[in-house]
This record gives sequence, structure tokens and C-alpha cells, in this order.
Amino acid sequence: MSSLHLARLDDQTGSNARQLAKARRAQADAELEVFRYGLGAQMRADFDRHDSQSIADASKAALESELDLLDYGMARAGMSAAKVELVARHVERLATINEFRINRRFGG
Repeated sequence: MSSLHLARLDDQTGSNARQLAKARRAQADAELEVFRYGLGAQMRADFDRHDSQSIADASKAALESELDLLDYGMARAGMSAAKVELVARHVERLATINEFRINRRFGG
């Protein structure tokens, strides 16, 4: 972090001392602002990482439930085209519900 270099004041009159104190306060305020900005940026990055992991977990759970329903339905459907169509509709409905839920939760 760079810092401001204050010019040396040869004349130590009240006004120069006040200027020096004001400059030091301004420098401290600037350093605090930079620190707060860095802390906020780190916090936002942590939020993004947690959100990304949560979205991945929700997506995996949704896919697993859809595949389980598909496997179950196809095993039950056998060679019947009507049953295969019924399974497809139910899996599609589950996928739509999962997509809506994930989008609502994570703002997609």
C-alpha cells in the first residue's frame, strides 16, 4: 500500500501544525477506506464461491432426481410407446419444476 509523503514543515506555527494533523487524518481515512474496500471485495468473492457451490449442489440433486425418475419409469414402461411418452412427460415436468426452483432461489 502506498502512502502519502507529507512535506516537512519548517515553521511550526499553529496553522502548519493544523495542516499536518489534517493531512495525517486524511491519510488515515484513505488507508481505512482502502482496507474496507479490500475487505468488501473479499467478502463478495466468498459469497460468489458459496453461491456457485450451492448452485452446483442443487443442479446435481435435480439431475439425480430426474434420472432416477427416468430409470424407474423406463423400467416400468417396457416396450409400450404410450408408457414411454408418459414417463417423458413426467420427467419433463420434474425438470421444469427443478429449473424454476433453482432459478427462483439463485436468481437465474
